[in-house]
Amino acid sequence: MKNLKALTIIGLITASVGAVLFALDAHLNYRNILWAVAISVTLLITHVINMAVYFKVAGEEPYKWFK
Repeated sequence: MKNLKALTIIGLITASVGAVLFALDAHLNYRNILWAVAISVTLLITHVINMAVYFKVAGEEPYKWFK
């Protein structure tokens, strides 16, 4: 259950970042080097936040394959 909760939160974070990027017309300006760097840094930070949220919410439960 923790796994599903974490994935739901991650999905909401990713969707909101995607919506903000779309609202800022990032999909139209990705060929500009400044936009490309800003978009890539934003996506990298989003990925790191998603990983932190996942491990904070789900903990080590998904990795306990054998008891």
